[in-house]
Amino acid sequence: MLVEPFVTRQEVLAVEPEHTLSEAARRMRERGVGSAVVIEEGVPGIITERDLLRALADGADPTSTKVGAYRTSNAVTITLTWHVVDAARTMIERGFRHLIVLDDAGQVVGMLSIRDMVRALLKDRQASFAG
Repeated sequence: MLVEPFVTRQEVLAVEPEHTLSEAARRMRERGVGSAVVIEEGVPGIITERDLLRALADGADPTSTKVGAYRTSNAVTITLTWHVVDAARTMIERGFRHLIVLDDAGQVVGMLSIRDMVRALLKDRQASFAG
């Protein structure tokens, strides 16, 4: 089963490396998402709730500290043709809860979250029980 049907395809939240952590957190809360894509020099990175928590624990001032200081640059990305099991394995092995999804041209087209993965695996399991 491919990840494509389970990828969150709403407009992916993107923030700039120059945005403050506070701005990123506000935008994530408004959209009800746990991560945002950060593109710098054409390379996708990511800022997550965990990154924001780490920044606060480090004593960073969220109103002046920039996203670029806490983003994960060169994030692990996948394509729509990845198998669900491979994506799940990557998340577990690397400790991720989000994967950036790229199209064949390398453009961001979505985000795959751990919630999306659970939904996919449950659907697969239900299908196997149904016969």
